[in-house]
Amino acid sequence: MNCKTGRISDACIRYGVGITSMRNIAREAGAVVRIGRSYLINYSRVDAYMDSLSGEE
Repeated sequence: MNCKTGRISDACIRYGVGITSMRNIAREAGAVVRIGRSYLINYSRVDAYMDSLSGEE
């Protein structure tokens, strides 16, 4: 299944980084989705942010 958002632990596995790094990346990418106490990551925005860092479009 291709989800648009996921929990921080799933995002860490997907991108191969730790929790602190993932929180920083998500914040810089504007990819944090908060619903109540849930802290979700918008994968589409993180993907776009990572592409911009590597020079891809």
